[in-house]
Amino acid sequence: MNTIEASKDDSQCPFHPSLLRVMDQYYGVDYKTDSLIEPLQAFGIKKNISDKTDKLKILYVTFLRYPNTGGLSTYITSIKNGFEKHGHDVDVISPVQMPALYLEEDIPKAAEHARNFMLQRYGITNEKIIKNTSFLNVFKSFLSKKNLEQYDIFHAQDLFAVFLLGQINQQYQKPLFFTPHGHFTKSRLKFHKIEKGSIEEIYFSQIEQQGIKAADRIITISNSFHSPLIEFGAKKEQLITVHTGIDFQPIGKPIQTGRDKIIITCVSRLSPRKGHEIFIKALSQIKEYLSNVEVWIIGDGIMKEKLKKQVQTLNLENVIFLGKRTDIAALLSSSTIYVLSTLNDNFPISIIEAMFFDQAIITSNCGGIPEMIEHKKTGIICEPGNVQEVAEALKLLIVNKKFRETLAKEAKQYACKHLTQEVMVSTIERIYHSFAGNKS
Repeated sequence: MNTIEASKDDSQCPFHPSLLRVMDQYYGVDYKTDSLIEPLQAFGIKKNISDKTDKLKILYVTFLRYPNTGGLSTYITSIKNGFEKHGHDVDVISPVQMPALYLEEDIPKAAEHARNFMLQRYGITNEKIIKNTSFLNVFKSFLSKKNLEQYDIFHAQDLFAVFLLGQINQQYQKPLFFTPHGHFTKSRLKFHKIEKGSIEEIYFSQIEQQGIKAADRIITISNSFHSPLIEFGAKKEQLITVHTGIDFQPIGKPIQTGRDKIIITCVSRLSPRKGHEIFIKALSQIKEYLSNVEVWIIGDGIMKEKLKKQVQTLNLENVIFLGKRTDIAALLSSSTIYVLSTLNDNFPISIIEAMFFDQAIITSNCGGIPEMIEHKKTGIICEPGNVQEVAEALKLLIVNKKFRETLAKEAKQYACKHLTQEVMVSTIERIYHSFAGNKS
C-alpha cells in the first residue's frame, strides 16, 4: 500500500493514540499526530500508607466476566475475601455490572463509530478489533464514572483492565498493580485465533505493551509469566511472583461408590487445550487395569460431544461425564487420583484443590505447574500431549496404592504450607505496603 497522509480529525478517534500509531504504521498511513502520543506510565502513590496497620481501600478490575466460573473468577474471589478478612475494604468492578443500556445501545454505537473510522482512514475494517475497542471504550466510560479517587490501590486482573486503568491513572496517579492470568496474544497466535504478522497481532500486542508500562508492579501467579512479559517490555524489577492460594473448605460428604473402587477425576472446562483427548487415549491403552476403576470427567465445554464420541469409540464404559457440577468438594472427597493432562496452562486452581483433597496427581509440564508439583514427590508430571507417559503414570498409581497415598500426602502438606489464601494475601499485602512505603 502506498503511504498516504492522515487528514482525519483524530480528536474523535476511537483508538488510544498508541494503538492508532501502530495501526497507521501497519496500513501505511503517514502518521502526523505525534503530539497526541502520551505513553502510559506508572506513578506510584500520592500519600504515604507505609504503616502496615493502615486499612487500605483496594479496587480490583477485570475486563472479563466476574463473577463467573473458572480460575480468574476463583482467584479474584479468594483475594477479595482474604483482604476483607485482614480488615481492608475491597471492591471489584467488571463489565457484568454495566447497565443493559451500555450493552444494548452504547457498545453498538461505539462499534459503528470505530468501523466508520477504520473504513475512512484505511479503506478496510477488522471486526475483532472493532468489537474489542468498542467494548474497551464503553467499559472505560463506565469505570470513569466511578468514584476512583477513594481507592488507595488499583489492581488490574487482565491486560485489558491494566490498559484501561493505565489510561485512567494518568489522572489519579495511584499505585497500579497488574496480575495477568494468561498470555493473551501469544496464546491466540499459538492456537491460530489470530495470524502472525496480522493487524490483530499488532493491535493486541500494543495493548499488552502499554498496560505493562503503566503498572508499578506486576504480581504474577507463577514464574512462567516472567519471560513472556519481558518480551513485551516488562522490566525485571517490575516482576514478583505470588503463587495462587485458596481458602480450602473440606465440605461435602464423599459420594458412595463401590467397595474399594478407585475413582479418577478430572475437573476442567472441556476445551481443546485442556488435553482430555490425551487422557482418554491413555486410558484406552491400559484397559486391563481398569476393572475396578471409575473415571469422572467433570465440566462442560465445546469438546463435550467429541469427547463422548471418543469414549464410545474406544469402548471405555467406565468413563462417565458428569457435566458442570456444584458439588466438587464431595466429588473430590470420593476420588483417589486426579488427572489434568493439559496442553497449555498457567497455574491451575483445580490442581491446588486436588492437592488439598488428598489426590495423587497426574498433570503436565505446562506454565507454572512444576512450581507446585514436584515430579514423583507431590505428583507425576508428563510432557504435554504424551499419551504414553500419561498411560504409564495411570498404571503406576492404579497398581501401587502406597505410592499414590505418599504422593497425596506430600501434595496436601505442600498445599497447606504454600498455597493457602492466607499466605497469598499476606504476601501481597506486604507488597502493597512496602511499595507504598517507598513513595511519599
